[in-house]
Amino acid sequence: MKLADFQSLFQQRVLAGSGEADEPLLKKLRPSPRGAAPETLLDVYQTGYRIRLADFVSQDHPGLRAILGDEAFDALVDDYIDQCPSRDPNARWFTTGLPDFMRENARWRDDAAAVSMALFERAMVDAFDTADETPLTVQALAGFAPDDWARLAFEFDPSLTLLELVAGTIEAYGEAISEEAPANVDKPAAGEHIEYAAVWRVDDESAYRQLEPDEYVALSEARAGHAFGDICQMAAFQQAGEIAPERLAQSLSSWFEDGMIIGVRVREDDDQASNTPSSA
Repeated sequence: MKLADFQSLFQQRVLAGSGEADEPLLKKLRPSPRGAAPETLLDVYQTGYRIRLADFVSQDHPGLRAILGDEAFDALVDDYIDQCPSRDPNARWFTTGLPDFMRENARWRDDAAAVSMALFERAMVDAFDTADETPLTVQALAGFAPDDWARLAFEFDPSLTLLELVAGTIEAYGEAISEEAPANVDKPAAGEHIEYAAVWRVDDESAYRQLEPDEYVALSEARAGHAFGDICQMAAFQQAGEIAPERLAQSLSSWFEDGMIIGVRVREDDDQASNTPSSA
């Protein structure tokens, strides 16, 4: 067997894990000088590889481990590694598929609280990996005439993600990552109640905060490229109630303070809303 063929076979068996298909490779391996059998040597690599993959998942999902407990979390990771082998040399992209796996797998899809936590933590990791942008301050609005305010549209940092979560997800995550994290974090009770969250990158770190329902609606509309004057009407329609202009102005100010907004422009009358309005 050529060296390249041997290396390819060895890689395949490490990635796939132990099984009957190991036999062709085992025949090519020699016992170690210390007497370890080929099966033992190969198992060291196969086991070590799985441990590293499991460690990557654990690092990205401290909240999920906290609410599931070590035993259930380890079972989830084992299922994930078995059914979704890594296809990319960058381990970062291995962990990103976990929430989708949970939603599609019969064993895990009914655990709404766990899926909610996995989605939230994926958003945190995705935000951290997003390229840096320069946020605007609220002073950027001073360059626009008062008559133009109703037509102002905003460009948001591309890392910004808006989430609907099982109520209690954000609190449970905060407990899990605190310096004095408890041994066990109560799993949020899945039910009719939901909460809203924004996740984004600012100052080289992932940031998050919970949103009130009216702010979630307004931010969703603003992020879609709708003008400031239209947002009140859309939010009022979706909320079946009026959002006070003062409340909307307060939300707008907080988006600037949080570093979410990277561009402002005046929409023309025939301008179509989009997800990426251009910067001023």
